[in-house]
Amino acid sequence: MTVTEQTEAPATGATTKTVPAGTIRRRMNGERLAYAVAAAGIAIGPQSDQGPLSYLGALGTAAGTGLWLYCKATPKEGAAPGVGLLRSALRALPTLSGSALYAAALAAPGTAWWEIAGPVLWGAAAAAAAPFTRSAGLTEEALPDLVAALPQQVAPVVDTPKDYASFLARLWEQAELASGTKLTMVEHFQQSLPDFRAVIVAQPGKAVPQLSLRNIAAAFDVPEESVTFTSLLGSGPGRMVLTVTPTVGETSRAFNSLEALWESAVTAPGGAAPGVKFVRARIEDDRIVILAAAPRGKKIRLPHSEVCSALGVDDPTRMVIETDGLRQAVVSVYRTNPLMNVRKATVADLTMDERGRVAVGVCHDGRSAVMRLWDPGQGALRGIVAGVTGAGKSVLLNLILAAEKRSGVVSWVADIQGGMSLPEADGRVDWFAKGEDEALAMLVTAHKVMKYREAISNKMGRGDFAIGRPWPLINITLDEINRLLSHPDEKKKKLAAYLIADIQKTGRKVGIGIRLAVQSLHLKDLGDEEAIRQQGKVGVLFLMRTASSSTRDMGLDGVAPPGFHLENIPARIYETGQIEALFHGTDDDEGQSTAGMAYMFLDGRASFMRTFYAEKKNGIYPDLIELYGEEPPATITDGEAEAAGKAYALRNTPPADPVPDGAPNANADADYGPVPDAVPAAMPELPAMPSFDPPAADSAVDLTKEFETGPTLRERILDLLADGPMSLPQMRKVLCPEYETGSVNTEVGELNRAGWLERVGRGVYQLVTQPADA
Repeated sequence: MTVTEQTEAPATGATTKTVPAGTIRRRMNGERLAYAVAAAGIAIGPQSDQGPLSYLGALGTAAGTGLWLYCKATPKEGAAPGVGLLRSALRALPTLSGSALYAAALAAPGTAWWEIAGPVLWGAAAAAAAPFTRSAGLTEEALPDLVAALPQQVAPVVDTPKDYASFLARLWEQAELASGTKLTMVEHFQQSLPDFRAVIVAQPGKAVPQLSLRNIAAAFDVPEESVTFTSLLGSGPGRMVLTVTPTVGETSRAFNSLEALWESAVTAPGGAAPGVKFVRARIEDDRIVILAAAPRGKKIRLPHSEVCSALGVDDPTRMVIETDGLRQAVVSVYRTNPLMNVRKATVADLTMDERGRVAVGVCHDGRSAVMRLWDPGQGALRGIVAGVTGAGKSVLLNLILAAEKRSGVVSWVADIQGGMSLPEADGRVDWFAKGEDEALAMLVTAHKVMKYREAISNKMGRGDFAIGRPWPLINITLDEINRLLSHPDEKKKKLAAYLIADIQKTGRKVGIGIRLAVQSLHLKDLGDEEAIRQQGKVGVLFLMRTASSSTRDMGLDGVAPPGFHLENIPARIYETGQIEALFHGTDDDEGQSTAGMAYMFLDGRASFMRTFYAEKKNGIYPDLIELYGEEPPATITDGEAEAAGKAYALRNTPPADPVPDGAPNANADADYGPVPDAVPAAMPELPAMPSFDPPAADSAVDLTKEFETGPTLRERILDLLADGPMSLPQMRKVLCPEYETGSVNTEVGELNRAGWLERVGRGVYQLVTQPADA
């Protein structure tokens, strides 16, 4: 590796060269190997050759060394007297003493003991002293901070003149390094970078003088180690090739230092990730990209905080680690957080493409953060948005809802905080339910619509969903749903948990998706339903800033790629890092909020992203309201509306307010929630399922005009078992293909758990004599 810095000590004239530790070790080992070989020669040579040439060689070597020492005795201008002589004497001492020892062994008859011991001792002393290496003034180069490799070590972009060759020729002439020579045939390697190659031409019949690399470097204001001055192949001394490559040299040093840092702090035993090797890297303007790999047969593991510490990255949001789940990983290290400034969303971002995708933000590497509103191959999707207050859930949800409105999706939104969390959506979605009771009414209604769609799909023999054939996509968004799922009223809590879990499990195939926005993923905050947490993570999971590591870990479980690790997103970030802010006493308010930053998990991949920027004014986001557009929101079909019942017909109607006696109140009889007597019918521990009101004969869609509602699947199963026990395969044989095999299995399982059926053999069921609720 070339020398990276050279400074001259003003008092002594001694040169200090800063080089990597490996360079010093290699030089030291080479010098010691030379002494070992020389010692062997001094011991063996005199025993095998007694001729005059041996004497001449020994005496000639000593004389030549003495002459060299004499020439070095004159101190350089400005240097302290005797310093140069002392350093030269140290270098000459091994040669002079070795030559004398060799000559003495030649002169002595036979083989005395000192002829063997002397060279051994001489070699050991010379190797220990290593005078050539020690007198060179080499100092070990410190391992750099990783991020320091970004702007300073990569050569800066230079605003070079259009006529770069003339500019360089003028610099050469002004330097007056070699009178009568010219800089010609300039080859400029790349526009806007200073690197070039040229030919120095002397006057006819004259040679280009030998020039100091230091003086050439000063002429062009570049590091000395980036300059080479060599002969031109096929020409005489009248032409020399000058190459100046500060960019190539600096980049090479940056890569070598980067690899050395990785190997010493990450790969080495006791490092952040022992055994994970540095493969290659790419250095951009504000980003270093490292490709790393685990040994064959091992899975990649790069713990985020440990790698940050190893590479000197003090802000965890400046490092992003992405793995393939097997052996390889891409580590991106940024000068500052790449998501500090994000643009606003456009209508194009929020318009769904043919694959059901929209963009809701920007990923760390500049790509659009793309999510699906639905999957044409799977149907409607489930999802979870997890984050504490202030993490940016509201902006993300509004972006998604605006995208749904722009894309013709029916949006049903329940804001458990009475409309305070998502005021922008009020009046801009098909159903905006405020508070717990309206949210329950929405869930019960969604369940009815789901059963309506299931009944018609079964009759038609369909097991998939396509938008508009015959129904629109319905996406249900439940904001702050923790408050309902952990409600002290056990009846409300269990009803909500049951409805959410059932829609998650079976809504996909009939085009009803459900999205939960929560602060906590603990089971006690999700109605004690593990299924809600697991099913919610199957679609799109957004992990924003959370209040605890347990919530983060619960979100990662089952969806994070193997080997993926992350640290919680801090509340604020700083241009210079949090520690620098603390050291200088910078107030917290001077940092930037991380609202909107999240890890998005989709299709087995984790992406660090931030939602599009939205400015809040007077408690709302005008930018987001504008993105919703002026068009009315999409609604469900007439047949679905009739099946949905009264709660849907009265959606978005303000609740009854107290009025003076005798004053008319058009909403006095409004029903916004489930009738209390109907609530137990939907509770999982009771035998009956939520009731399904069949649509009127004239309200069905065109494809099902002749459809007549018959007994439900549950009723059919109960009728079959009224005559005695029956195995599940026998039931499927009777009920399929009218019903899907999976639907039969699910219904039998639910009847068994509800206490209507009992198992009397392997896969054999019978009606219970006394139901569980009797």
